[in-house]
Amino acid sequence: MKKTEERKWLRTSDDLYEKFAAELESGIETGEKVSSGDQDIKYGIELWRNRLNKKKLGVSYDIIPRGLFADSSHSREWKDEHYSSKVYHRTCRLNKAVYVDGKEVYSNGDNKVMYQTVTDVLDGARVEDDFYCCPNCGANVKIGELVEGCPYCGTFFKMDELYPKVSGYYFISDFGETENELKSEIGKIIWPMIIGFSILFTFVFSVQKNGTGHSLLLSAIPGVLFGFIFGGFLGYILWVYKKLGKLFKEAGKSIVLLSNTAGSNKKFENCMKKYSPEFSFEYFQSKVVSMIRVIVFSDNPVDLPFYTGDGVNGCFDDVIDTDFRGALALRSIKEENGKICAYADAYMINTYERNGKVKRKEEKINVELERRTDIPIDYGFSIKKIQCPGCAGSFDATKNRTCPYCGNSYDIEDMDWVVKSIKIVK
Repeated sequence: MKKTEERKWLRTSDDLYEKFAAELESGIETGEKVSSGDQDIKYGIELWRNRLNKKKLGVSYDIIPRGLFADSSHSREWKDEHYSSKVYHRTCRLNKAVYVDGKEVYSNGDNKVMYQTVTDVLDGARVEDDFYCCPNCGANVKIGELVEGCPYCGTFFKMDELYPKVSGYYFISDFGETENELKSEIGKIIWPMIIGFSILFTFVFSVQKNGTGHSLLLSAIPGVLFGFIFGGFLGYILWVYKKLGKLFKEAGKSIVLLSNTAGSNKKFENCMKKYSPEFSFEYFQSKVVSMIRVIVFSDNPVDLPFYTGDGVNGCFDDVIDTDFRGALALRSIKEENGKICAYADAYMINTYERNGKVKRKEEKINVELERRTDIPIDYGFSIKKIQCPGCAGSFDATKNRTCPYCGNSYDIEDMDWVVKSIKIVK
């Protein structure tokens, strides 16, 4: 195991996991592009930055590699006919801070395990760096550049995702500790106990020997000895109880999550397997979390192309951070009128900022989703110009339901899950 506590992730790394971690830090702090994330992740972070800017908040977001699995490890893998997805995890220290007018108003730091779902194609060429003739102006540009709009004419296109990409990520608490962390944590409890008991025993021995010719130095020798014995022992016992208390508290929360999510995977795949093998629960979970992040940070969710519900009455307006706790409970899933309807609860930790005060809440977000069953998935690379039928303007239809130039609705094909309703369950 390499020592990584002082190392930082590198944006230039060939390791996609490390590159994404570095891009996520700067993407949240400064708004730089997170090129290693898929379109949903990139858009969610863009809206996240917009929320912070709107509230005039500064943030620091540091993901520090540490401890176990510092180089790489993947825990789960699933494949369908066309794609392979692996869930990679590494331990890290996640430090967050929020600033108002340059003054820190909130900070939080904790040991975490960062999970990333990396999706790649099984067969076929990767086309991101291939040159392509822009269908609108004829410029010879890389396909990857057209994802953000042609750099010459500004025309937007609808195209498939370019792989490999990080298609999902989340953090969960890590209770494992490195040797140095363990020594530091125990020392913070034991040493004050040793010093305190040493002073106490020195005072007691000094009083007992008063008038017998014993100096303070002679009283200090047994005082320090007994201080080490009693202080060290009681300090260690105190650390054990503190550690066990924290573990039992978190275990209680985990049991609740496990009981609520039990059977979700099987329930989902039993319903979806008759349509196509690509419908994995892990993909569904990543998709739901990505859509929740976009909706939470959107100023007007009804304008999103994948949201068909009503307004959310501003219940997310003060959210400045949202963390997925790694648990999605599928309450029910059924087929109705050529559509799959799913009801799920996502367990999140939302951070709110109101009038300069920041507060974190563990909350359950209920979402109702649906997907058409009659539209096949196109697995080959495709590109299509987005053009408003009303005014012929071109815009990013993955982010907007209506044309920003004339206001007409643009009917983009329903190729994936859409959210019909979303609410926080009290």
